[in-house]
Amino acid sequence: MKIQNSKFNNLKKIFSKNICFIILSFLFLIFTIYFSYFSIKRVYTLNSYYYDLGIMNQVVYNTSRGRFLEMTNPTFLKNMSRLAIHFDPILAFFAPFYWFWPKFEILLIFQVLFVGFGGFVLFFLADLFLKNKKISLLFSILYFLNFHIGRSLLFDFHAITLAIPLFFLAFYFYHKKNYPLYYLFVFLSLLTKEHVGFFLVFLGIFYYFNFLDKKNGIVTFLIGLFSFLLIIFFLIPYYRGGNHFALSYYQPIKANPKIFLSNLFNGERIDYLKRIFLPFIFNFLSPLSFLMVLPEFMINYLSKNGNMRSYYFHYQSLIIAALFYGMILGYKKFNSLKNKTLKIFFLAAFFLINFYYFYRYYPLPFFVKEKIVYLPISPEKKKSIDLWKKILKNEDVILSTTPKLAPFFTARKQYYNFLFDTALYDLGYSDDLIFNMKKNVYEKASYVIINKEEISSNQKKASYKIYNKLANDKNFYLIYNQGGIEVYKKIQNVKFTLRLGGQNDN
Repeated sequence: MKIQNSKFNNLKKIFSKNICFIILSFLFLIFTIYFSYFSIKRVYTLNSYYYDLGIMNQVVYNTSRGRFLEMTNPTFLKNMSRLAIHFDPILAFFAPFYWFWPKFEILLIFQVLFVGFGGFVLFFLADLFLKNKKISLLFSILYFLNFHIGRSLLFDFHAITLAIPLFFLAFYFYHKKNYPLYYLFVFLSLLTKEHVGFFLVFLGIFYYFNFLDKKNGIVTFLIGLFSFLLIIFFLIPYYRGGNHFALSYYQPIKANPKIFLSNLFNGERIDYLKRIFLPFIFNFLSPLSFLMVLPEFMINYLSKNGNMRSYYFHYQSLIIAALFYGMILGYKKFNSLKNKTLKIFFLAAFFLINFYYFYRYYPLPFFVKEKIVYLPISPEKKKSIDLWKKILKNEDVILSTTPKLAPFFTARKQYYNFLFDTALYDLGYSDDLIFNMKKNVYEKASYVIINKEEISSNQKKASYKIYNKLANDKNFYLIYNQGGIEVYKKIQNVKFTLRLGGQNDN
């Protein structure tokens, strides 16, 4: 009995000592299962798009087949390097997995796993500063419940989301004074998007002034400045044959400064300000930490592309990494406050604000205000998609599909998006202009697959006009029409055309 009691007491001590890590592991498990499931379900219920999961899928697939970072560029309508659009060569790391299973699910699951792993790194980073595992666990819980992170995981795959845990690792090893590993993770973060170098410029300034670390501050600053200038003004223009496309987002600043200034503090931008900063009020106790937030925040805030300020997308990734780091530094100073009233105010405001934003924006199918609902597609439509995935599985078949079908069909050498990026409307493009830009794209494909639900019934809309042009194009022939899925085949050089299925939807 004494031996059994001794073993029980030992297990109890081990459990008690590691209770925070056990809770963290359980939360990580729930987080990864939940977001893996719903990010994949989103695609299979046709709520994903060519922008951007279809693009990422083709880039990784082509890389796995020896065509390094190659994709069918939607602007130039030919196969060229992904680097002509964005600098995210970290995508190549996923290519070996596509040797065995060339499916977009790999990207979605890995993204959730790695971002979820950031919760562990944040825990150890916080504990390094605060020496309090319970508070460190609280920060990790807030990380898992952050609506920006949750929403970004449900908006396809983007390499920049991987920068969140990569920078947590960089911050951790910086403060452990393990500088080789610090610079390793800085380097890996640079592979996630072209403007990460701009973030490093301000991170270096922060290290220089906040920690008085002249050596690493200057080195980080120079790495960031050199990489940013190299990628933005030399590397991307080299592959693109012109300036970075996103530079046009800032033309109103120069072209119409009065109009720009009048919109600088409109309601949409003020909402963005509040969503970004209010949940992180502890950061105001470490004001220099906002230096890290400044570059990405200004890129988003000044852009005429409103999507860059939306909580649905991935554009806040570097901001979130910086804010959680700053929150740890701010909380350390909060602990030293002697005014109890001020401390109670900060704590109460912090929890109330975070609960409000969790309720308002976090993606759950219950309780929250903006519940996620992914309604299943009809069995007939699913059957049609599965059928044509099998028929057109050969990577050499050139396809064009409507955007929501893209993730199922972009594992191939050449692919043409049938419609367009709806962000064109936000940038001021009219339906007539979009139609003239995109009306001939599908002509490069051998097969065109249409999900009729993506075609507007409004004859003035660009999607309707492009579809109508295809339907009346004598070079293409309708060979399949079932479950809301239509398939057109190019007639040129085809001796026999096979009708599959009925000609009328039920």
